[in-house]
Amino acid sequence: GLAVGPSLVRAELGYNLVMRSLEEIAASIESTPVVLRALLTPIDPEILRLQPEPGEWCALEVVGHLIAAEAPAFRDRIRDIIAGKPEIAGFNPSLELTGRDFASADLSDLVDELESERSVSATYVRSLDVDDLSRPGNFATYGTFEAGDFVHEWPFHDQDHLQQILAAIKPSYLPHMSDAMQQALGS
Repeated sequence: GLAVGPSLVRAELGYNLVMRSLEEIAASIESTPVVLRALLTPIDPEILRLQPEPGEWCALEVVGHLIAAEAPAFRDRIRDIIAGKPEIAGFNPSLELTGRDFASADLSDLVDELESERSVSATYVRSLDVDDLSRPGNFATYGTFEAGDFVHEWPFHDQDHLQQILAAIKPSYLPHMSDAMQQALGS
């Protein structure tokens, strides 16, 4: 999520510069487990365990990543910036998945865990003071960010990974379609 520059997005897409409300962001991140449960529960668990390509995350590992990233990539960073820590902690998504076999986990258990974390996170976001969102912190790789950057990146990050999950499960339908349909879909 850090690769897209905000000025590029604002200029090319014509978005107004009104900050999203904390309530909207809290509600958005709080809804992600609900969306995941509704989207993935009907899917065969074996499909949720298929890696799109070797080394890529399966759908369950993406959910695991959302769980693993919750505190260190978002809550802790925002809290640290607001507290005045000058350096923003790094986060290695692959390293965070080490030690847990998310691919073998039960979807319902993972979504329950994410839902529990998101309840804490949504409460935290709702408690933030808008004036604190402009506090800066330095991130060694990218430069200076404000606390609000991470607040706004949170739902962006979720939506990015929802797209990743969809991309991982969509191909499972293709073998059941005729060649004509696959061609029409560009597959």
